[in-house]
Amino acid sequence: EELRYQLFAVVKHSGFRPTAGHYVCYIRSSPNIWHKMNDSRVTCVEEEAVLSQEAYILLYAKQDIPWFSTAIEVQKPCADPGISDSSPKS
Repeated sequence: EELRYQLFAVVKHSGFRPTAGHYVCYIRSSPNIWHKMNDSRVTCVEEEAVLSQEAYILLYAKQDIPWFSTAIEVQKPCADPGISDSSPKS
């Protein structure tokens, strides 16, 4: 049986060494929705922006496994990818 995987996260590192610099993560929350996690800011981004990154780490999930977002409360989708939204405060 042929195994297939889907990209669900991309980690990007900016800096001169792996031990120093800044990390940003792009997460796919459903088949067509990507989010950029940058410190305390979470923004919607287009898939093209994610795929154009110089990735440090790529994370894949086995195809045909339900998206993790189906196991949690459904959130309203981002209305405009250019508008940022802050993470919830605890």
